[in-house]
Amino acid sequence: MLKNRIPAILEEKDFWMVILLFSTFFAFLLNLFSLDRGFNLITPQLFYIPIVIAAYWFPRSGVLYTVAISMGYLAMAYIVGYPDIDIITQSTASFYVFVSIGVIVASLSNNLKEQEDRYHGIFDYSEAGIFLVMNLRTGFIIDEVNERGADLLGLRARELAGRNLLDFFTEERQKSELMARISPQGAVADFECHLKRTDGVILNGLVSAGPLPGRRFVFTLVDITGRKKAEEALRESKERYQGLYNNAQVGLARAGIGDGSIIDANQHMAGMFGYSSVENFKHEFRFTEHYADAGVREQLISILDDSGMVSNFDARFTRKDGTIFWARFFARIVPEKGYIEEVFTDVTEEKHSHMALDESEERYRKLVDNLPDYVIVYGQDKILYANPSAAHTVGRTIDEIIGTSIFQYIDKPCWEKVKKFSLERALGKHVDPYEIAIVAKGGATRTVLVNAVPIVYKNQNATLTVLTDITERKVAEDRLAASKDQYVTTLNAMIDGIFLVDREYHIVLVNSILERWLEKIGRTGSIIGMKLEYALPGLAAPCLDGIRKVFETGESVVATASFHAGDKERIFETRHIPVYEEKRVIQVLTIIRDITRARMMEEEKRLAYEQIEKNIEQFAILGDHLRNPVQVIVGLADLEGGPLATKIHLQTKEIDKTITQLDRGWIESEKIREFIRKYYGIGK
Repeated sequence: MLKNRIPAILEEKDFWMVILLFSTFFAFLLNLFSLDRGFNLITPQLFYIPIVIAAYWFPRSGVLYTVAISMGYLAMAYIVGYPDIDIITQSTASFYVFVSIGVIVASLSNNLKEQEDRYHGIFDYSEAGIFLVMNLRTGFIIDEVNERGADLLGLRARELAGRNLLDFFTEERQKSELMARISPQGAVADFECHLKRTDGVILNGLVSAGPLPGRRFVFTLVDITGRKKAEEALRESKERYQGLYNNAQVGLARAGIGDGSIIDANQHMAGMFGYSSVENFKHEFRFTEHYADAGVREQLISILDDSGMVSNFDARFTRKDGTIFWARFFARIVPEKGYIEEVFTDVTEEKHSHMALDESEERYRKLVDNLPDYVIVYGQDKILYANPSAAHTVGRTIDEIIGTSIFQYIDKPCWEKVKKFSLERALGKHVDPYEIAIVAKGGATRTVLVNAVPIVYKNQNATLTVLTDITERKVAEDRLAASKDQYVTTLNAMIDGIFLVDREYHIVLVNSILERWLEKIGRTGSIIGMKLEYALPGLAAPCLDGIRKVFETGESVVATASFHAGDKERIFETRHIPVYEEKRVIQVLTIIRDITRARMMEEEKRLAYEQIEKNIEQFAILGDHLRNPVQVIVGLADLEGGPLATKIHLQTKEIDKTITQLDRGWIESEKIREFIRKYYGIGK
């Protein structure tokens, strides 16, 4: 691995900078040692190493570096060797030698690098691929290649090093021929070949080669694929032109200026005049004999003499059998060659259709005149035409409207909008229908929808505008919008969460309560347009089942759903209601009611009822437990007799009254329990 990198390392300036600094330090150290001992014959030669390295690798700053080294050495010699005259003399001489060597080497290095830069400039930036190869027995082994050459073969320059150039040739014949033509004394120029890129594309190349010293050759490769394609395209173009000329569905001909004899023509031209072959047409036909109207040819020649060409010239001609047809043609005169080039189109059917077209225009005019929409044609802001509906709406006659400004009938706040869209239409941009207000008779305004297209009317550019009165529709829309606002306000005022989904389960509408619920669980942003499973992740699964059932059956569905929001469980009652359109369920309205608190209250009531029952049972048991000891106390008092027994009897009667009150409380508690069971559904 290191062996392969050595050449690259030797080309790096950082490497030579390290060598330069090391050799400079080493030379100064040894010379200091030698000067200290009076031995100064060999060690000064060590300075040649850093001087040559600096001057070669860094020619611009190398001279300054050499002077610095030389002056450093001279100063060291004067300081250490003084007063030895021999050392001072040798050091001074070495100073001049060092500087001279540095200047010479730097100059040579500069010249060498300039030549190398010119070579690399030619090599690297040539539009041709350049390959330096070794002529070995195995073939032409690539030693160096520029980026253009590597790009032509679909590889990088370093990937081509060591590969055989002939391996990219696709034909063995071309390989053999190239090997035979190349010799150390000869050269090859403009050798056409086919090479295969690494991506499989076949390259048409033009190869030139010349010998270099040391069994080396330089190859240049030019991509001529484009040129070959252009040549092939030119050949195909000529064939297409000939085919187009022969098979064109218009008549093409060259005719003599004098008698109109046919020099060349296509089959369509011959057939147009009733000839079965071009040869018979060229042999027999003369244009001077086939104009149906006198003076037309003379008029044509006069126009051609004046302007050199004529287009859309209509004239009547006679066929070989004497029938007459209309032709519209383009003609160009070429006086220096004595002929006229002509392109003919048979427009007989077009001419025959003019009457039908006039009738159609009359029907169109009647249709426009009776349209309820307002039809206006204007140019340069002046009205050129208006139908009766438009005139009636503004309270004028058609003649009174013609020539007046369109802005006279447009509500002033809409002027800028009309000017803007008129300019865009004039620039060729598409303008969608837009709304404006027009001033009707009596000063009232009416809302209209503007549809306009540019046309040519009476030989001038104009705009055809159809105004559709949407005043009543706008009123209805405003009412609908107001109704919708009330509807949305009502939904937002409800305490239940509400959302609406379409048949694809996309959220269509959501009220503010549900949005606030979603914000509490961290769901921010609008959910309109989102899929239900993404918009309401907690409720999606139970809601989807109910909504799907509504779409399938068309009946409302009521269900209960619960989910955990953080560490709390929320319970919702969902009611899914179908929305019909033409007896088909198109949407489902879902009402979500939070019944978590209600469920908690039911649970609390159930627990309270259970506690009441336990208390009632305790009351019954307590009465029995009290009566038994009291009876014993009464019996013992009867046995003892005397005044104490009388007192005991009195106290036991009080205790018995208390127990009787407890029994009544138990009976009343049972009535309360029965009431709760009956009216609150607890304890069933």
